Amino acid sequence: MTPEEIGRRLEDAAQLAFPEGGDGDRAAAERAEAAILGDLRPVSPMAPDWLHALILVLWLVAAAVDSASFLGMDGLRALGNGQAALIFVALLSAGWLGAVACARLMRPAAGRNLGPTAWVLACSLVAVVFAILFHGYDTAHFVQDGIPCLRAGLFIAAPTGLVIGLLLRRGLVLNWGAAGLAAGTVAGLAGLGMLELHCPNQKAVHVLVWHVAVVAVSGGLGFAFGRLSGELQ
Repeated sequence: MTPEEIGRRLEDAAQLAFPEGGDGDRAAAERAEAAILGDLRPVSPMAPDWLHALILVLWLVAAAVDSASFLGMDGLRALGNGQAALIFVALLSAGWLGAVACARLMRPAAGRNLGPTAWVLACSLVAVVFAILFHGYDTAHFVQDGIPCLRAGLFIAAPTGLVIGLLLRRGLVLNWGAAGLAAGTVAGLAGLGMLELHCPNQKAVHVLVWHVAVVAVSGGLGFAFGRLSGELQ
């Protein structure tokens, strides 16, 4: 509704309330109009959803690559070209769905809430790819080798998710739990991407549990923090 339409409705309401009119009645309507419209300011339109999604995917890639460059690209060197291509296509596909879920939640009535779908699909898709590509299910040094990967992945996911949360605040998020879940999924994929570039451990049991757990835990933490943030607002 434009200010002009609001003004016309105020004038119509005043005429209905004071059918005889008069300067006093008109002055009262003008004061009411000034009180309502005086603080209204035009706002800039939001960028389209696809642009927000693209920004989030680029941020995911930047966080994964930059952190892996610092820690070392041992994992990438251990992968074959076909393995690397399939893994990173899956990661980017899941990341795009998570980014679209975030972008939709920035705009009320923008479409179906894809946050839970993105989280479940991201964990499932990378798990299926890992199960196809990797072998080895012996549990020797399972916990000793796994905890550092989980910790490192979440260490990358945390600041990545924080930046995503700041971007989400530029929109009008009505469901912060779902937004946190979607943001945590994208952030977790950044941590997982770093591990695939850095970690040379190609045991199936290792990547299926500890690497995928980065996305699962990050999404769950994002949901919890999102719900808390929504309650505090």
